[in-house]
Amino acid sequence: MRVYLDEQLKGKLKNSGKVLVLYPTLKFSCLIAKRFEAKVEDRPPEGILLDVDGVRVCVVFKVIGSKFCGNGFKEFEFPVKEPERFYPKWIRVNEDLSGEFGYF
Repeated sequence: MRVYLDEQLKGKLKNSGKVLVLYPTLKFSCLIAKRFEAKVEDRPPEGILLDVDGVRVCVVFKVIGSKFCGNGFKEFEFPVKEPERFYPKWIRVNEDLSGEFGYF
């Protein structure tokens, strides 16, 4: 998995002692949707720990679903036996902590 960080974000985090936590999420409902969230935390949660150019990064991949289509319906976590099969190939994070991930 490749992680691309905005240069200004790297500069802010490099010597801060903080961890950039990335949450790429797949939602299975009528279609498959991708969600992305990033946070700066003091300690990493359980996940994949990486060093990206001197920045500590933790990737927490989740798969969720809902029984009905659309937004506003109750979501639940999918148990995935081999989650590494669904890990994104790349993640890109912008300075404002927005971002995206992909598989090609």
